[in-house]
Amino acid sequence: MNRKSKIVFKEWLFVIAAWIGILYLFIFISYWGLRHLLKESALTEYLDSGYVHLEILMTAIIFGALFAIINTLTDTSRMRRRSFGAIILIRSALYLAAFLFAGFVIYLVFDSFNIITEKQWQETFNYFTPIYLLSIVTYFIVAILFINFILQVNRKFGPGNLFKIITGKYCTPKNENRIFMFIDLRGSTAIAERLGHNKYSQLMQNCFHDLTDIVLKYKASIYQYVGDEVVLSWDMGNGLKNLNCIKSYFAFDRKLKSREKFYLKNFDTAPFFKCGVDCGEVTVVEIGEIKREIAYHGDVLNTAARIEKKCNALNKKMIISKYLEKELPESLNGFKKELIGNMELKGRKEKMNLYSIEFKS
Repeated sequence: MNRKSKIVFKEWLFVIAAWIGILYLFIFISYWGLRHLLKESALTEYLDSGYVHLEILMTAIIFGALFAIINTLTDTSRMRRRSFGAIILIRSALYLAAFLFAGFVIYLVFDSFNIITEKQWQETFNYFTPIYLLSIVTYFIVAILFINFILQVNRKFGPGNLFKIITGKYCTPKNENRIFMFIDLRGSTAIAERLGHNKYSQLMQNCFHDLTDIVLKYKASIYQYVGDEVVLSWDMGNGLKNLNCIKSYFAFDRKLKSREKFYLKNFDTAPFFKCGVDCGEVTVVEIGEIKREIAYHGDVLNTAARIEKKCNALNKKMIISKYLEKELPESLNGFKKELIGNMELKGRKEKMNLYSIEFKS
């Protein structure tokens, strides 16, 4: 199972759990909370049986499966370009249709196996007055919007980060060993002057959209977007596994080359990004009051940024630090590693051995 599938699967489990809670809350509010006021009838007999729990579980599972399908079908570059609010509304409308479909399936199953008698159906329908139906629709629309909002916010923070913020994992600073990659557009100033701010922003938007699936495939996290620069991060395990921290950059480079005609046609530019990579210990902490985010502090980030700036002068695509080079295997399958030399980096007192990485054609 790839990372994208794992994210969808986790969202599916979240939706099932959320809907089990939402449906139980609805039953409690609308029926169980008023159970002592209801006369004994076929409906109360059903509510006191175990079938109501089966109904809730089946609805949650069916809706969760439909939710995963909707997410997969709508997780496209075209959809990602829409506004945050538009994504929530479009998906919420599809989720509402899926929820109604799940209810219809439950009705067919329960009716086919005579789980609910005709008398129970009749008594249930008698409760569906226009005002009650309106309250039901309102309740579930709000619930769908809320769940979709939570999922979209989770994606805005990055997979897993919302949970870390909620649980306060980084309320106090913690040290971690991580890999950081600074990816920057070459010749960005000249391109921006030629295209103008609006067209240049569209160029960067398209480039970073092309990066999204690569980030997921190679298990990276997007730490920051800074103008024409993006900072990727890995924990040491995921970054070194299968050379993810190396392969990700060259996969992005190939992606841009495969879409070169598109970029030349729309922006008269074939974008090329260079990168610098370093690894080591950083401090992680949650910062901000009005706007909260998880921040990394340490020399590793400064070094990676300085290394990336060396790419132009040295005419290299990818340069890594001696610290990352020590963590990599001696032989890089499909890639060529070369010592550049002991170089000075701005802001550092000591020189550092830098290495270039090239793709073996």
